[in-house]
Amino acid sequence: MKRILTVIFFLVSAGLSLRAQNIMDAPVPITMPLAPARLSPDKILARADSLHRACRFEEAIGLYLSLGEEGKAAASQNALNMMDFCAVPHVVARQRFSRKDFFLYYPLEPHAWYASPHPLDSLQGYPLYYPKGADVLYFSAPDRSGSRSLFVTENLDSLWRAPRPVEEGLLSTGSEIFPMLSPDGKTLYFASDGLFGMGGYDLYSSAWDDENGTWGEPVNMGFPFSSPADDFLLVDTADGKYTLFASNRECSRDSVCIYVLDYGSSRQRKPVRSCEDLQRIVSLRPSADPTRIDNGSAVQSGTVGNANTRLYIRKMEEARVLLDSISVTRNPARLDSLRALLEEVNLELRLVEQTFLQSGVVTSAEDREVVGADLGYTFAKNAMGGRLRMKVDRHPSHASFRVAPVGRFAPDNTLPPGIVYQIELFTSPRHASLEDLHGLSPVYERLSSQLRYTYSVGTYPTYVSALLDLNVVRSLGFPHARITAYRDGRSIPVTLARNEE
Repeated sequence: MKRILTVIFFLVSAGLSLRAQNIMDAPVPITMPLAPARLSPDKILARADSLHRACRFEEAIGLYLSLGEEGKAAASQNALNMMDFCAVPHVVARQRFSRKDFFLYYPLEPHAWYASPHPLDSLQGYPLYYPKGADVLYFSAPDRSGSRSLFVTENLDSLWRAPRPVEEGLLSTGSEIFPMLSPDGKTLYFASDGLFGMGGYDLYSSAWDDENGTWGEPVNMGFPFSSPADDFLLVDTADGKYTLFASNRECSRDSVCIYVLDYGSSRQRKPVRSCEDLQRIVSLRPSADPTRIDNGSAVQSGTVGNANTRLYIRKMEEARVLLDSISVTRNPARLDSLRALLEEVNLELRLVEQTFLQSGVVTSAEDREVVGADLGYTFAKNAMGGRLRMKVDRHPSHASFRVAPVGRFAPDNTLPPGIVYQIELFTSPRHASLEDLHGLSPVYERLSSQLRYTYSVGTYPTYVSALLDLNVVRSLGFPHARITAYRDGRSIPVTLARNEE
């Protein structure tokens, strides 16, 4: 019996030793962080969102995947990848404003912002920037799918051209808002929550391609311009000194901060390795160095660059401080003193305003509001434009496809002669079924030389007519749909077809 027990012990020990050796030799599997077992899915999601906002992207990815939130996990992964290309700009100023009118504090042309609805946007939404004398306008408005897209229109003397989406690459099933051209007109800045990004609205730039006459693929501007929060309305000042943009990264839902960055330092990139360093960069704390601040870029054109302007701004700030003190003071003697001081300040303001009027500069109660004069950089509030009157042409109706409960294949896959555009839905190694068409018709089927089936919908005589419907198709369950071109039934590059139109 003792011998039998010894043999059993030897075998068990040998087995354990062999198993341990196999474990040591085997590759260590990579596992995602597990979500706490005692938390509800809602609390796990809230925790993952909090980690994402805190720039702890690897931890957020694990929690998102544990909940099946692939979209949010992808946003965290995008943010993780963009840590290799971060700007570390010199921050000149930061100021909080109400979300409803923050855009009026940018150093742009006065009376050039127009509230919606207006002739280019029939819905209540985002304002239009229309500087005086502009012949080309970029704006955000709902497309045929209902999401906001970027449009462009040109002035044809007495009539504005029918607005068209800016470019296929700048189109998403999300929303694109606040387009703004660089001072040289070669870069288009905008915000999107549907393109490659890290969640919420990110900032993008697109460069003008002189050779093709088109806007290039959008590039996410990365940290700290983009962040896990909402970031939008980037503007480079005309003098080339500053870049401004807005974000709600440290604000309540009804407010935003405008950040003012030194232009040169904001374009240099480097990798950032730690979450702590990234948090510091994204927080964009202003510098305390007043020698790097030039108020000339901050004040609206027409009131910049002289001693009277600086005096006016300073006195306006004094008047506001006195008004705030008067509103909370209950001591009668103190109130009399404050009111006397306010009367002196108002007298000085009236004298400066008389000087402005003599030199042709007009001020009003609306654009007298200034912010930040005591901090060295001044945000001066511009006035809104009045009622916008413009005659806008319309696109001719072109019903190239229809949507029904059941889709249909085209009875004949032959395309019309000449240049024709289609919207390609998908490719497949097998025949598609009617259910795969998501109610679209007519759908054209082609077999490629690689023995794959390609499915496209509609026929369009122009690129723009196809572009107007692209987001409609994408929203019906084909997020990767794209425009293709044909000449006499043979596939050709879209750029070539557009040049031949």
